Amino acid sequence: MRHFLFLLFILPAMPAFSQPTTTPIRQPLRTSWEFREAHNGEWLPTAVPASVHTALLANKKIEDPFYGDNELKLQWIEQKDWEFRASFDVDAQTLERKHVEMVFSGLDTYAHVYLNDSLILEADNMFRRWQVDVKPFLKPTGNQLHIYFESPLRKAAADWEALGYELPGGIRTMTRKAQFHYGWDWGPRFVGAGILSLPELVAWDDFLLENVFVTTQRVSEEEAVMVARFRYRSDISTTVVVSFKEAKRKSIEHRNIAVGVHEDSVTYSIDHPQLWWCAGMGEPHLYDFELDFKQNGRLLEQAAVRTGVRTIELVTEPDDAGETFYFKLNGKPVFTKGANYIPQDIFQDRVKPSQYKHLLDDVAASNMNMLRVWGGGIYEDELFYQLCDARGILVWQDFMYACAMYPGSGSFFKNAASEAYEQIERLRQHPCIALWCGNNENNEAWHNWGWQMQFNETQRAQIWRDYKNLFNDILPTYVENYGGGVPYWESSPKYGRGNSKSLVEGDAHYWGVWHDEEPFEVLNKKVPRYMSEYGFQSFPDWATIEAFSKPEDRELESPVMLNHQKHPRGNALIAEYLRRDFRVPRTFEDFVYVSQLLQAEGMRTGIEAHRRNKPYCMGTLYWQLNDVWPVASWSGIDYYGRWKAMQYYVRDAYKPVVALPVVEDDILKVYASSDLPADTTVTIQVRALTLEGRLLSDVETQDVVVQPDSARMIWQGYLKTVLDRRKPDDVVIDIRIRDRAGEELCKRLFYLVSPKKLSLPRTTVTMEVKQVTEGYALTLESTNLAKNVYLSTDVDGRFSDNYFDLLPGERRTILFRTNRILDTPESAFRLKHLHETY
Repeated sequence: MRHFLFLLFILPAMPAFSQPTTTPIRQPLRTSWEFREAHNGEWLPTAVPASVHTALLANKKIEDPFYGDNELKLQWIEQKDWEFRASFDVDAQTLERKHVEMVFSGLDTYAHVYLNDSLILEADNMFRRWQVDVKPFLKPTGNQLHIYFESPLRKAAADWEALGYELPGGIRTMTRKAQFHYGWDWGPRFVGAGILSLPELVAWDDFLLENVFVTTQRVSEEEAVMVARFRYRSDISTTVVVSFKEAKRKSIEHRNIAVGVHEDSVTYSIDHPQLWWCAGMGEPHLYDFELDFKQNGRLLEQAAVRTGVRTIELVTEPDDAGETFYFKLNGKPVFTKGANYIPQDIFQDRVKPSQYKHLLDDVAASNMNMLRVWGGGIYEDELFYQLCDARGILVWQDFMYACAMYPGSGSFFKNAASEAYEQIERLRQHPCIALWCGNNENNEAWHNWGWQMQFNETQRAQIWRDYKNLFNDILPTYVENYGGGVPYWESSPKYGRGNSKSLVEGDAHYWGVWHDEEPFEVLNKKVPRYMSEYGFQSFPDWATIEAFSKPEDRELESPVMLNHQKHPRGNALIAEYLRRDFRVPRTFEDFVYVSQLLQAEGMRTGIEAHRRNKPYCMGTLYWQLNDVWPVASWSGIDYYGRWKAMQYYVRDAYKPVVALPVVEDDILKVYASSDLPADTTVTIQVRALTLEGRLLSDVETQDVVVQPDSARMIWQGYLKTVLDRRKPDDVVIDIRIRDRAGEELCKRLFYLVSPKKLSLPRTTVTMEVKQVTEGYALTLESTNLAKNVYLSTDVDGRFSDNYFDLLPGERRTILFRTNRILDTPESAFRLKHLHETY
């Protein structure tokens, strides 16, 4: 039986009314901070959390790192050491406790920590949690905390030189720091330092809970037996009463507590448990538990736990085609639909709780049920996983190793093992965690990217041995021992696209489209068992481009635009693919708009191919969901949260029930795929219209059963009959799927030629604007087909749909959600459509 996960909160000290209490005190260190370049210049005020770059920006010592080409002017920061300091007082209640500790998380990265001039900590991993006994150093007032950060580049230089060879990935591989800080093909290079979480004081007397993990001993429809495993530190040997509570029920057990660090457990039964399901399969039900520890009526410690009851499996079994790769949730196969997630800002200290909520709301609105937390970023903030728990979003969690080979020294492995243990213990609490993956593309790169050629035989053997020690021994062992039953996967992908096995077993990253310039149609043929990466670039929203550039910079090959395009062939590849499928636009602004259409059409081709091949293919995670700064990239949502065309397409392509049209041997075939838990009886309607609105054919089939286990063809017709012998460049096929009540489950407009070859007629789109409760309703109508209608405004808000096709004579209302009241709403909104770019 797989284990069940939870979310842990250690509660602060609370009055127990008639009972005395000595529960631990936990308090973040909220005080004023200062920083400076080490040994140089005046101390400047800063908020904490902070990174050096954001602290300098707040003090107007540097210009906006994202504007223009300012990134290039700020590379000096990575070569400097930096200092932070703060003064704070400690109340008598805290100082009186037997133990007072200071806990640090998010020290980025090489930090020497001094308290009242005494060195208390040397940290060397931004992903670690550091705990220090500070009672001997504290005083009631005027405590001085001083944190000295060494330059990551200069600190790692000696170890880098001592290797005797250059590991693929460069000097970043020596440091346990977010790898994307060193630059990526979608992100800037800002190798900084800073304090990314507030330090915390923990004061206690006799008993302290270090960790609580709620798991499931057994489960059935009638009962779930829950086990709370806890680790504690104690100065006393005693008997405690442990209350394990949920809602209005509780179990009470006695436990003998021993001096030192120990583990124990208590149990609790849930009658008729409600399971945690991912989005689309049921409700992500969460239980709230409480554990109280009392000695002779005195409350020693307590914890709150939020958990979902669920089992999770990764099924990799031989079959006739090769080997399966899919997830089972509560015993049921899941077709996972989602994206690869990267950090929301190159400067993590700037990411606000509202941004997490907004982005995870977008994920849910896009009909996703999984995100892959990519291995070159960070183990995310607790809030990220809480939101995934609540929204039913499964998380594929990479360890933080990407596109590189890593050193194999004893100190590196020890650091990596501690990091793994701490992060597994932290994140196993969440029901959303579905997989731990060792790294991103390291295995594929070693075997397929030519890396081995630069080393002699002895060096190759050593590097590969180090790889296996970390990813085939250390990490899987920690996941097995501490991960609560969550599966482990060595590397994503299992094979590179140069290996024929990549399409028949394991997960795949298919980059023949993009890197190899293969046409989008190849995605219909290159269908793996599970697609964990594929993608295509576009430019961000025009308003985003305006935010980082001057008017004279807004040209494809300007220095500023090139600095905000980190792939060396990015603009050329976009232009090449655009020429194939679209007419070349007249202006750069139109080029940006059409680049988004290009990306959206191509990615929909891939998504539909994956869903059409269910259950052979059981997952599609495109690259990438979001951005770390304003940039031309593979994202569907840009840095400022603006949806590109692709995100609207993805939302529709990820609907629970979809029509998946394809032409084979001059026959139009419509497949349907459903992610609903039960059979669905539907009506399918297929209409063909000219682009000026003349009806060519209209066929409706009722009582069609769409099953959840696999995609099936539900309609087919000869093209010449469907088109009534009309040329395909003047036809749109309108496919609708409705349920028995007549509610539309899916609408898919399908074209038989590329947009470049469509004979789009001239047309004018009329727009009426009306204020409504949630904002403004925009009603649009067009005499002829208006392809890819794009709505824009300078007002903050979100359109309910965009980049859509408006059929001839169709009257369609789009909601613009905003809190703003507009003086002249009729002039606040702009629109364009594809024909206007010709």
